[in-house]
Amino acid sequence: MGTSDPPPGTSIDDLRGFFSQLEPPTNPVSITEVTEFLSCTPETAHRHLEELAERGELQSKRIDGSIRVWWTTEGGGRGRQDAASKQLGAFVRAVKDYAIFMLDPEGRIISWNDGAERIKGYAEAGIVGKHVSTFYTDDDVDDGVPARNLETAVTEGRVEDEGWRVREDGSRFWANVTITAIRDDGTLRGFTKVTRDMTDRREYEQQLEKQAERLQRQRDELERELDDVFERIGDAFYALDDEFRYEYVNDHAVAYLGEPARNLIGRRPWDVFDVDESDPLFERFEEAFTTQEPMRFERYSEPLDVWTMVRVYPSQSGLSVYFEDVTRRKVRERELERVYDLLERAERIADIGGWEIDPDTRGVFWTDHLFDILEVSSDEEPPLHEALDVYHDEDRPIVERSVEEALRSGEPFDVESRFRTPSRDVRWLRIIGEPDVEDGEVVSLRGAVQDVTERKERERELQRVRDRMEFALDATDAIVWDWNVDRNRTSFHPSAESLYGTSVENWDDFIEIVHPDDRKQVEEGIRESLETGEPKSDEIRIDRDGEERWIEVPGRPIRDEDGSTRMVGVARDVTERKTFQRKLQDSNERLEQFAYAASHDLQEPLRMVSSYLQLIERRYADALDEDGREFIEFAVDGADRMSEMIDALLEYSRVETEGDPFEPVDLDAVLEDVLADLQIRIEEQDARITSEELPTVEGDAIQLHQVFQNILENAIEYSGDAPPRVHVSTERVGGEWILSVNDEGIGIDLDHRDRIFEIFQRLHSRDEHAGTGIGLAMCKRIVERHGGEIWVDSKPGDGTTFSFSLPARTTSD
Repeated sequence: MGTSDPPPGTSIDDLRGFFSQLEPPTNPVSITEVTEFLSCTPETAHRHLEELAERGELQSKRIDGSIRVWWTTEGGGRGRQDAASKQLGAFVRAVKDYAIFMLDPEGRIISWNDGAERIKGYAEAGIVGKHVSTFYTDDDVDDGVPARNLETAVTEGRVEDEGWRVREDGSRFWANVTITAIRDDGTLRGFTKVTRDMTDRREYEQQLEKQAERLQRQRDELERELDDVFERIGDAFYALDDEFRYEYVNDHAVAYLGEPARNLIGRRPWDVFDVDESDPLFERFEEAFTTQEPMRFERYSEPLDVWTMVRVYPSQSGLSVYFEDVTRRKVRERELERVYDLLERAERIADIGGWEIDPDTRGVFWTDHLFDILEVSSDEEPPLHEALDVYHDEDRPIVERSVEEALRSGEPFDVESRFRTPSRDVRWLRIIGEPDVEDGEVVSLRGAVQDVTERKERERELQRVRDRMEFALDATDAIVWDWNVDRNRTSFHPSAESLYGTSVENWDDFIEIVHPDDRKQVEEGIRESLETGEPKSDEIRIDRDGEERWIEVPGRPIRDEDGSTRMVGVARDVTERKTFQRKLQDSNERLEQFAYAASHDLQEPLRMVSSYLQLIERRYADALDEDGREFIEFAVDGADRMSEMIDALLEYSRVETEGDPFEPVDLDAVLEDVLADLQIRIEEQDARITSEELPTVEGDAIQLHQVFQNILENAIEYSGDAPPRVHVSTERVGGEWILSVNDEGIGIDLDHRDRIFEIFQRLHSRDEHAGTGIGLAMCKRIVERHGGEIWVDSKPGDGTTFSFSLPARTTSD
C-alpha cells in the first residue's frame, strides 16, 4: 500500500485525509503507520481512530493481544467484507516485525508471513505442515512446554509466554509469544501465533539488571553502614519523609514501637497505630518541618503506656526523630510527687511540721505546714537563733540546749515547749529532733514539730477528773478495781488492802475472802455480765481479819481494742448501811404488825357505831325529823369512809411485805386485764383507750395491775365534759422502760404535782370526785418497790401525762 507526504497537523480531518490517500482506501493499517504519517503520539492517533470508529467511518480488529488494524468502511455487502478480509490477509502477510502464522487444532503450521520468515529463517514452503514445537529448544520440548501452551490457549482462550526459540540455522533468540485459540460456534478451528524477537530488549534488560544489582549492592552496603551507625545510637531512632512516612527504623525503635520494621516502612504512624492524625505529636512534627527548627519535648503515649523524651531534627526531605524511654524517670518523679503530697497531707492531718538544720551554716529549713503552725510568713526560713525565738521565754533555753546537744553528740531529743502566736495565744509544741551522723560527725539535724495544745488540755482535764474521782472515792470510802479476765490479773486502788484486809492480786485471791455462802452468787453474776455485756452489782460478805463485812461491788465488762476482756468497777464497805437496813426492816415489820392490829382494833368500834346508828334510824325513824335523819346519814357515811381509809392504809403498808416475788410480766397482758375490769366504765363514758406494744419486765403482776388501773381510772374520772381519750406509750431509755399514760382531761396545776403522790392528799372534794386519796400514793410506792420512779406532766385544760420507769430486763427467759 502506498502513501503520500504527510500533511501538517493532527486533527481528525487529517486522519480522514490519510485513509483517502491509501491505494486502495480500504487497506488495513496499524497505529504505528498512522503515528508515522501524522507525526503525532500513539495516544493522539489512538484517540482519533477510536472517534472515527464510534462514528462508523472505520472498522478495527485485534489480530493478536498486541496488534490491532484499522480500515475504512467504503463499499458494501458481502463483497466489501470479502474484500476487506483479503486486504487484511495481505496486510498480515506483509508485516515484517512480527512472525504471524496459523496452526491447525493439532498445532501444525498452516500459514506463514514475511515477518515469520525474517525472524525464524524458514521459508514458507519448508515450514508449512510442521509442528509448532520445531521452534522450541530441546529442554522445553522435553518439559512439554509446546503442548502445555496449546492446552492453556484452548482452556483460557490465549496464552502469552517468553523464552528461548530456535531458528532454522540453529541460532537462538529470545521471543515473546502469544497463542490465541480460534473457534467457530464453539468448535476449535486452530490457533493464531504471534512472535516478536525480544533478544535486543532482553540483552538491554539484562544489562540494566546487572547495573541495578551492582547499584543495589552498593546501596545495601551503604545502608548496612548507615544501619550500623544508627544502631550504635543509644536512643530509638526513625526517619520520616516529607509526608511523614517511615523511611528507616532502628532496632531500638522497633522494640519501643512493638512493630517490625517491614510493617512500618512506607507507612505513616497514624496508619499503623491507634492514634489520630490530629495527635499533638504530629502537630509538633508539622511545626518542626514547617519551621525547620529542631524540637525537644516529653510525651506520653497512651497506646504504648510509656513516656518518651522526643528530639526532632528537620530537613527539607523529612524528619529525623530520636526518642528515649523515660517512663521509669517519670514514674519516679510522680512517685516522689505522690509521696511529697502524701507527706504534706499527713503533716496537715496530724498537724505536724518538719524542719532541718545545717550544722555548718546554722541555716534552718521549714516545711510549709510548720509556717502554718507557727502562724508566720513563709517568705524565707529564719536563721537558727531567730527560729528559737518563737518559743516561750521560759521554755526557749530547754529547746536551745536540746538542739545544741544533738548537734554536738548526735543524740536525738524529744521535748515540749510553749510558744506565743502573733495573736498572743499560748500554745504547746512537741519538738522532736534526730541527727544524721556520718563518720562520727553530725551532717544534718532533722525533726518535726507537732501542736499538742489539745492533748495538753486533755491531760489537764484528765488530771482534774482524777482529782475529783480521788476525792469522791475518799469521801465514800470506795476503791477502783480492774480485772483482766484473760490474764487473771487484778489491779486496785492503793487503799484496797485496807478494805479487804489483805492483798488481792487475782480472781482466786478475791474469791478466797468472799463468804462461802455468797461465792456462787458472785461467780454467776460475773458469768452473766460477761455473756450479756451488761453491768452487774452485788452486795456480798467478806471475811476481813476474822470480821464479817458487807461490800457492794458494781462493775461492767469492757472489750479492749486487742480483743481482751476486762471487768472494771468500784468496791465500797456498806456494812453500816446493811445494819441500818436490817434495823429498818425490823421496824417496818413491827410497824406493819402494829398497823394491822390497829386497823383491826379500829374496825370493831367503827362497825359497832355504824350498826347502832343504822339501828336508831330504823327504830326511831318516825320520831326523827329531817335534820335528825340527815345527821345519822352523816355519821354513817363518816364511819364508812373511816373504814375505807383504814383498809387503804393497811393495803398501803403491805406493798413491801405482801407483794409477790418478781417474775417476767407481760405488760400488754396486764393492760388487757385492766381494760376488761374497766369495761363498764369505759362504755358508760364512751372512752377510747389506745396503746403501743408494751414490753415484758421483771415485777409483781398484781401490783403493776393496780398502777395501770389507778392511773386509767383517774384519766376517765377527770376527763371533763368530752369523752375520755387515753393513750399508753413506751420508750426504752438506757437501762429503763418509760411508760406513759396521756389523757385529754382537765389537767392538774403543776403547783400540786408533788402533793398528788402523798397519802390521803386530794385536789377535789368528795362531792366532785369520789375516792380515798391514796391511789396515786399506792402507785408511787409500787413503782419504787420495782426500782423505778413516777412523775406527772400536766397543764390545766390541756390534759395530763403520768409517766413511770421500770428497769429493763438484762436477760431473756
